[in-house]
Amino acid sequence: MKEIINQIYEIQRKASDNNVNLFERNFDRLKFEFENLGYIIMIPINQDFKDTDTSIEATIISQDLNKITKVIKPIIFKKEEEHLTLLQKGIVIVE
Repeated sequence: MKEIINQIYEIQRKASDNNVNLFERNFDRLKFEFENLGYIIMIPINQDFKDTDTSIEATIISQDLNKITKVIKPIIFKKEEEHLTLLQKGIVIVE
């Protein structure tokens, strides 16, 4: 399932980068369905980077700034009952 989520995120990111917003409703629906299956998908774009965050692997371009400017792979958690399990660390660029 993780690979399917990654592929859908990549398609969504490419569509957004090219100002193709025709599929936003479809992407929202897919996210809703994943959440119903217990997956939590986080895309930390434009958030402050904290080096203590263990759910992210970052490439730091500039030491002066600490904003996440690009998300290569989203953070994926799986919720089972009351427990959250990290399935995939987010891969990000910090500038």
